[in-house]
Parts: sequence; structure tokens; C-alpha cells
Amino acid sequence: MDFEQIKQYWEQRAAADTSTQSTTQDYYLREVEVRALLDAIAKHRPRGVMDVGCGDAWTTIRLASAFPDIEFLGGDYSSSMLRNAEANLAATKLQNVRIESCDITRPMHGRDLDLLYTTRCLINLPSWELQRGAIENIRGALSSGGIYVMIENFIEGHENFNQLREAFGLPPIPVRSHNLFFERSRLFEYIKPRFEVIDETNISSTYYLVSRIIYAKICQDKAMQPDYFDDHHRYASALPFCGEYGPVRMLCLRKK
Repeated sequence: MDFEQIKQYWEQRAAADTSTQSTTQDYYLREVEVRALLDAIAKHRPRGVMDVGCGDAWTTIRLASAFPDIEFLGGDYSSSMLRNAEANLAATKLQNVRIESCDITRPMHGRDLDLLYTTRCLINLPSWELQRGAIENIRGALSSGGIYVMIENFIEGHENFNQLREAFGLPPIPVRSHNLFFERSRLFEYIKPRFEVIDETNISSTYYLVSRIIYAKICQDKAMQPDYFDDHHRYASALPFCGEYGPVRMLCLRKK
């Protein structure tokens, strides 16, 4: 898919689904991401936070509820997602959240952010050139020494869990056509002159071992259809982070 096709995919998806699964069917993966972000924000205590590619703002709202003294801004390029985000925000009493249109492929002028995060946003850009440009735009929006919390998918962890699935007699899970996963070595070569890497964690490994290997094998053996709301997912989302068997990594980067 090209850039406009991917954007249209999200427009259509958000228009058809206003639930908490509008940005991913895997509800508890979002719980894992929220856990990681709560810790990062508590550690760095920024004055303001921006969620780039906020989608329906479900994550933004969760974090803003936990930190009422911090100003949150959610931005997305999909008008349908923004409508869902505004509706979700209107259902709360939060006063520390704003929602606005934002295209990460364009510079974000006038920002001076202490902390900015993305959750599976940059993987929706269909080329490494666009991803690099987005990272430059993020860097430009940060204050001196500002923090970028990058929660994105990496091909190495994806391949690791697929190799394990094969060992358990499970079929591989392909990368979706609208996604371009990062290659860790190429990304690090690019970011090291621009950011200090202060933390790196595979936040999906334990979760994927339980949900994509153990639970998937149980479903295969019992001829059951997997359910994203099964208790295996719920309990797995609370496990400690360890291993390299999932695609989603969190990098905490400080602007140089």
C-alpha cells in the first residue's frame, strides 16, 4: 500500500469501528503499551505529553487520567479517528487533554515538548524514507533534552516468535500489508547521532509467548477460534517484560 491507501484504510476502519479495538484487534496489547507508558511518564515527569498517531485517543485518555497535572495532546491524520477521539474525550471529565489534526510526515512547527510518544504509528508509513522523515519531525518537536518514547514493531522479534510458532506446529503470522516493521540495526544507525538511547525493552515478548504460542497452540489442538479477550491475553498483559519473542519494542530516546 502507498501512503494515501494506508490513510484511507484507517479512515474506513475508524468509521466502521468506534470500539477500543479500532486501532488494533488486540485489546490487551494496548494494555501492555499503557503499562510501559505509565512507567516512562512517571520516570520523566514531563510538563506536557503528545501522543502522535493517537487514533481513538483511548491510550491518551488513560494516561491523562493517571496524570491529571500533566497536559496531554493527541494528534492523528485520520478525520474518522479524530471524531472517535473527540467522542471518547467528551465522555470523560478530563480537562488536561486536547485533540487535533496531525500528520507526522510534516514538520510540527512551534512545539517544545518534554515528551512525545508513538504507539505503532510509524510502522504505517510505507517507506524507510518516510519513517526517517517522521523521526526528524518528532525530534524537531521536542525541547532540548526532550524524550521520545518509541513503541513500534520490529521485524527481528516478529521473526523470532514465528520461528517458535513453527516449532510448535503453528503457521507464521504475516506482517500486515499496511505495515513496515523497523530493522533494529538500521534504525539504531540512524538515531544514534540524533538521540541518546536511555532505555530499550521488548514489551511484547512475554505477552506474545502466552497469547501467540501457548494459547494459539491450545486453540489449534482444541479446534477453537482464538479470542482476543480470552483470559490468556488478560493475564499475559500483566506479566513482566522479558525475552525477544514479540515485535513490539519500547525505546526511550533523549534528544541530543
